[in-house]
This record gives sequence, structure tokens and C-alpha cells, in this order.
Amino acid sequence: MPIIYDHQKGGTDIPDLGPKFAKAVKSSGADAVILFPFGGGATAEAWIKSCQEEGLVVLVGGHMTQPKFLENEGGFIADFGPEAIYRLAAEKGVTNFVVPGNKTDYVLKYRQLLEEVLGVDNFILYAPGFISQGGDISETGKVAGSNWHAIVGSAIYKKEGIEAMRQAALEVTSQITGGV
Repeated sequence: MPIIYDHQKGGTDIPDLGPKFAKAVKSSGADAVILFPFGGGATAEAWIKSCQEEGLVVLVGGHMTQPKFLENEGGFIADFGPEAIYRLAAEKGVTNFVVPGNKTDYVLKYRQLLEEVLGVDNFILYAPGFISQGGDISETGKVAGSNWHAIVGSAIYKKEGIEAMRQAALEVTSQITGGV
């Protein structure tokens, strides 16, 4: 089973630290790494390249799930930022992307952008932001395309007791299967 390392939020430090980071992640036994390169183009390029050279599968995110993230919502990230991150990553050979599953309008927007750069079905989307953050797996699935994965964690592991975890898992499963 592949191991994906999520640094919360890797890819933001200076470009020179990219190779050291990539070597450390690879030597730990991880197969893939999630980067959110909010530090700019030079950092994004260096960290993506370093991770690729170490043989890591790179997943790049550019838009997070919390409210007031983008400038137009009252946040600190420029509205064009996520698109620039996704486009640069795609141009650097990345084919795996993390998008905000609880913001379906943006999932569709980023999917269309990536289809423009990489072509239809030539990339995979990964989406967190479900259940406790208000996203609905079925709704996101309608706009994400055929190559995508829901990331579900805290909606299950933060529950108290095995029965509560089981119920949360059933809720997630019902969104995937449409209640079947």
C-alpha cells in the first residue's frame, strides 16, 4: 500500500530546502508527498523537481478547505494563486492534485484548468473537506470527473468510540454509493 506524506503544508520554504526535504521524505519510506507551494514560483519549481528526482509521486494543492481562504472571501491568498499553482505544477509534470472537496465550484474550475493543460483524464484529483467541513462526496464526485479520490479522515477518527466511528464510516460510504 503506498504511503503519502502530508507535511501540512510542505513546499512553502525557500527553494534550497527542497532537495533536503525530498531526501528526508524518500528515506523515511514514503512513496508520495503532498505539497502546497504557497511560497511562490521558485519554491514550487524547486520542491516539485526535488521530489520528482527522488522518485516521489507529487500531489500539489493550491486551495484549502477552510472558510475565508481566498482574498475575495476575506482571506489572505490572492484569488489567482491557486490557479497559478495548479498550472505551474501541471507544466512541471505533476498529474496529482489536491482540491477543496467542500467547494464544488472550485473543484470544477480546477478540473477544467487541468484538462486544458494536461488533457481529459490525464490527472487525478484528491479532495478533503467532507462531512465535518460540510462537503458532500456525491456532489463533489459529480464535478470532479472520473479520476478522483475522496480524502476522509477526521470525520471518522475524531469520533468517540468504535460505534460512532462505524456510523461515520457508514455515512461516508452512503455518499459514495448513493445510499445503496
